[in-house]
Amino acid sequence: MNEFPKLNDQDDFLLSLQNNNYSLQTIYNYARDLCIFATFLYFRNVKFKNITKKDIDVFKGYLVAGQHLKDLDKFRVKYARNVGMVRVKGDEAPRGDLRPVEYIGGMNRPSEEEKNVVKPEGRFESDFLSNVYAKVYGSLGMYQGSVNPVSRKKDGLDPRSINRMLSSLRSFLKFRISYDLDIPLPPDAINLMKADKKVKKVASLEELTKLIEAPMVFEKDEKVAIRNRCMLEMLFATGMRISELVGLNLEQLNVEGKIYIIGKGKKERSVYMTPRSLDWLNKYLGVRLKHAFSDRDERDQPGEIDEFFVENNEEKVRETSGSSELNLEIFDKGNRKYIKLVESYRQSGMLEKFDSPALFIPFAGIRSGKPNARISTNYFQERIVVYRKKLGIQIPTSAHSLRHGFATYMAEDGASPVALQMLLGHESLNTTTKYVHASEKFAEETVKKNHPLK
Repeated sequence: MNEFPKLNDQDDFLLSLQNNNYSLQTIYNYARDLCIFATFLYFRNVKFKNITKKDIDVFKGYLVAGQHLKDLDKFRVKYARNVGMVRVKGDEAPRGDLRPVEYIGGMNRPSEEEKNVVKPEGRFESDFLSNVYAKVYGSLGMYQGSVNPVSRKKDGLDPRSINRMLSSLRSFLKFRISYDLDIPLPPDAINLMKADKKVKKVASLEELTKLIEAPMVFEKDEKVAIRNRCMLEMLFATGMRISELVGLNLEQLNVEGKIYIIGKGKKERSVYMTPRSLDWLNKYLGVRLKHAFSDRDERDQPGEIDEFFVENNEEKVRETSGSSELNLEIFDKGNRKYIKLVESYRQSGMLEKFDSPALFIPFAGIRSGKPNARISTNYFQERIVVYRKKLGIQIPTSAHSLRHGFATYMAEDGASPVALQMLLGHESLNTTTKYVHASEKFAEETVKKNHPLK
């Protein structure tokens, strides 16, 4: 096999998405779904131009059975041997770069020496496509070992996941039509599977509050406890997605608590922090600023009370405290000094010198202290599961559940669906009303109020 399986003109489709300003994550998702379908065709010796409706039905069963994982493994091992790819450790699947070992150029121009190197078979065609397919093949299949237990379940994919893949295939066929290319069957001929409609459930407000406060109870490291508590507070206060939260940078912060973020589909919107979440953000920044530079001692970090605050607040604090020295507790109360400090660092350009621009960073592990270090979504989701289990919350609860809870309890308190749509970053109001109508409280009150036999 000279090259990994992909559909005819698949690269052009991905490049078209890039040229039309689709987010990188969206392009990854399309590439993953199409590569899985291409792998299905490859191992069944079916040419793309000969695809029939029956092949689509067989593909659905193929995914339900989880056969795609086994086929991906066969291919990945063979391809890795052909081009000299390396595994990270033991039998664990590579998590990131699956490019040939000699090719590590990224966005840099190759040197004259590199230009003369004979390229291995299967080398990707461009830096952009290289990164996309490296990401795809670094996360698919078992590769002789289980990394993600959820994707290894014997039953394979559920109907919703399969429908997502079928929708990707539909989009690819529409692309071919727009480019006047032949298609084996029309997009509408690809029927989606019937998926069970599940009522979205959200834990009670009391349970969500306990979950938000859980890090201060269950985390042994105070720095980690304060950081995770701040993250949970911000999720529930703003209704942000977890990807939006971990993607926040220090430069986006301000003492008013209005944050502009880029959400799904590169759509910009503003979210608003509550006084409670701002207090926890201020508390966390007192920790974060002590980890601005990995090569400095804590006392040399930029998080101490500095001239900016002394000049602006010294007299006021001294008057309040009745002392010639600064009373830090009084100084901090309501002033959110660390948020102001970050604002001053943004204005002076100090933030640009930090090791990482990220708001939330790891304090331990192989990624801590490295340039551009940032908390991973997987880590945070895992911690939320741990908190939920220790608290005995029965309803499955994740970072998205806090977003769901934000919408549900705001709706129950009379928030406008249109306002919620803007805060959640939904393109369609119909998406927002799913959260609003999911409130069991409304259903319960309707029965109590309107049932004929009370």
